[in-house]
Amino acid sequence: MIAEQTSTPTSQRRSRQIAATGSTQPLDVLGALWRYRWAVILPAFLFGVVGFLVYLRTPETFRSSTRLMVESNRPPIFDALTGEVVGGVPDIEVLQAQLFSDTVATMAFNDPDMAPHREFYGNSIERFIVEVQEQLELEPEVTDVKTAQSLITLLHFDSGSTEQCEAAIKAYSKALQEYYDQRHQTAQADLTRLINVAMTSIGPKLSQLEQRYSEFRRDAPLTWDADGRAQNPHREQQQFLTKRRSSQYEELRREQEVLKSMEEVAKQTKDPRIALNVMSQLLGVKVSAVGDAREPDPLIGDSLLAEIDLEKKLLPLIVAKNQNVSQFGPSHPTVKALDQELETTREELLRLVREQADRITKLRREWFEDLGDPVERAKETVQAVVYSHRAKVAMLEGFIKELDEQIATEKVAAAEISRFELENEAMIREMEQYRQLMQQLEENLGKAKLSDDESVTQVVELMKPTKAYLVGPSILKLGGLGTLLGLMLGGGLALLLEKNANTFRDPEEICSMLGVAILTHIPFFRGKRRKTKKGEIDPYKTLSTDLTVVHQPASSAAEAIRALRTSVFFDTNNIDGGKVIQITSPLPGDGKSTIACNLACSIAQSGKRVLAIDCDLRRPQLTDNFDCDNKLGLTNVLNGECEPLDAAHATPLPKLSIMPCGPIPSNPAEALSLPVMNELLEVLREQYDYIILDTPPLLVVTDPSITASMADALILTLRIRRKSKPNAREALNILNGVGANVLGVVINNSDEANASDGYRGYGYYKYGRYGGYYRRNGQASGTSVAVTSNNSIRVSRSAPTNPAGGPSGKGAASGVKNGTASSRGAVASQGRPYSSGGSGTLLVDPPSQPAKPQSGGDPGGSQGASSVEPKFDD
Repeated sequence: MIAEQTSTPTSQRRSRQIAATGSTQPLDVLGALWRYRWAVILPAFLFGVVGFLVYLRTPETFRSSTRLMVESNRPPIFDALTGEVVGGVPDIEVLQAQLFSDTVATMAFNDPDMAPHREFYGNSIERFIVEVQEQLELEPEVTDVKTAQSLITLLHFDSGSTEQCEAAIKAYSKALQEYYDQRHQTAQADLTRLINVAMTSIGPKLSQLEQRYSEFRRDAPLTWDADGRAQNPHREQQQFLTKRRSSQYEELRREQEVLKSMEEVAKQTKDPRIALNVMSQLLGVKVSAVGDAREPDPLIGDSLLAEIDLEKKLLPLIVAKNQNVSQFGPSHPTVKALDQELETTREELLRLVREQADRITKLRREWFEDLGDPVERAKETVQAVVYSHRAKVAMLEGFIKELDEQIATEKVAAAEISRFELENEAMIREMEQYRQLMQQLEENLGKAKLSDDESVTQVVELMKPTKAYLVGPSILKLGGLGTLLGLMLGGGLALLLEKNANTFRDPEEICSMLGVAILTHIPFFRGKRRKTKKGEIDPYKTLSTDLTVVHQPASSAAEAIRALRTSVFFDTNNIDGGKVIQITSPLPGDGKSTIACNLACSIAQSGKRVLAIDCDLRRPQLTDNFDCDNKLGLTNVLNGECEPLDAAHATPLPKLSIMPCGPIPSNPAEALSLPVMNELLEVLREQYDYIILDTPPLLVVTDPSITASMADALILTLRIRRKSKPNAREALNILNGVGANVLGVVINNSDEANASDGYRGYGYYKYGRYGGYYRRNGQASGTSVAVTSNNSIRVSRSAPTNPAGGPSGKGAASGVKNGTASSRGAVASQGRPYSSGGSGTLLVDPPSQPAKPQSGGDPGGSQGASSVEPKFDD
């Protein structure tokens, strides 16, 4: 059932709208580079030309090369300091430094091969040394030569003269060989001599320093531990006393807390015996007021009590009696004898207990007579305990004070001899440095002795210098580098332009960003009246030329409006009510009034009862299109001046009524927000199948936001132009905020947008040629399909007209094809600036190359109370 599906599509559509408008679209890199390919190609071309010009202006450079081998017959040596095996050949850095040294450069400059080319450097050795730094290049074939015995390297010399390249490479090759030969002759002797001189100088200094350190240890007031480290005795004593003071201070704090607690107990407790018990718990020992000379209990050692205890042993007779009773019975003589004995024993025991109690009482009385009053005795004991604890606290305080004095004394003494510690550390560091230096010298001397007179490092030329060959400039390198830089710069420029672009590029971008479907594309058209034959009365002459479905029913713009009508029929079928449709746009000039008028006319042509209300109370364009300026309108109904149907005026189209704006109010937003506006729409729902509301732009005034909450569906008209992307997103945000049900977007003026703003629509078939061919099928005159409220319609040979200027009830509009609908066609309207008047039609020529249309059916003729079924005559 359709009624069960009314809420789900609407909620899903609004969820997609909110999600799409709140999301960030990813950047299409390839698409941006293609759209702004001019920004990529132009810098690449310019930089390529610059690279070519640089190539033309760069002089030619020639190169001559040779291959050298640096070898050494010295075996690898283990370095004890670094833990690595060191080879005999020098490092690459050392070889380069030697090659570019003044010595080698002077030898090469004075070589006979360089004599003809010295004038090139002005016969100046200084100039030759400076310029050769850029012309000479050393290219080693292996970089890691730490453990190698030989090194292969290439030596290049670049110059603009071929003869100079060959002469310079020969001169430098010979100079480097001679440098190593001369260097080896004196290197061995010089190294040994320097090491011996250094050892001779350092040895006595180390001996003197060790002797002075021995005397220092003998006279310094320091002590040394088992490891030989110097210690300050006063600092050690200071640290010991500091630790002891910390422990004594903790004990003092603890005793002070106990003393404070005992004083509080003695002051607050009235019974001193209770205070003694509390003090015993605080001190952890038993405190008693009785003297230590007395026995702890007066009953211990009394002979009479001991005798009484012995007599108690007669009690086992009871046990024997019970055993006899259980064995012989209560009447047995033995049992009776035991009863008699127990009775006698019981009387004696009672007497003994009484005598024992009297004796205990007497002894306790005698015991405590010598002690005096126990309360006074306890009070004196409490005072004695508190006094003794005060004395203990005072003793601890005095001991801590003595420790503080000793610590201060030791601190002063430690500071006085601290200079000896610094001197000791300095002497130890100095001796250690001398010992390390002596060790290094001894190791180097051993390395020098290991090499004999024949161990040398020499340079051998493996390949003769080559003939000079051209190495630059390269057109591929310069031109390619310039082109690559241009492409990178152009690509960055294209991405920057794409990031800052505020215009839609294609329909998919609109759908993904706004979250709504594109209902149709409206091509650009020129408004003009329909052609009439001589003597024929045009029933639509009072209507604006913007109504293309009336004046040009066979145009592609009219077919696009019919495609929009089909989409509206299908989409509103799933909406509860689905009668009130609002048309608005983000900004003025998007053509929303023209599309609203054409949509109302198209729906009326399908046989539906339609009322178009001009809710633009600021610039009523719909009222102007239907020539209803001086008639009752919406503001009259809102003011209660007339009934709603009195303000709904008939038009030349039988099923279409217009409710103009009426007198323009001073408070249009407040007028639309009145409760009577909602009541008016409820009343009109019962009278019409569809109600079209033409409202002002969303981003200019708040009027459309008010009516959006009253409408069942909303269509947003959008013209692709500059800043259309942020404007459309802001408009959708406003509609989502008021809970509007947006059916989709109508792209207006798409042909012009395709040419000027880079928008790429779907492309349109040219309906005009197809429609014209359909009319020229051999018939004498055109036939019209009469759209009425009956269940079926008849097709007549001619379309009768109403003498009053409108078509009769059986004919809707001459030449209207109500059987085909484009998948997405378009009508456009170019609005004038919102603050000024003027026509709302975009004045350019209509499409001139029609093509075959796509076939499709319009569901509008088969829905609602005024559904029709076409029947064709023979």
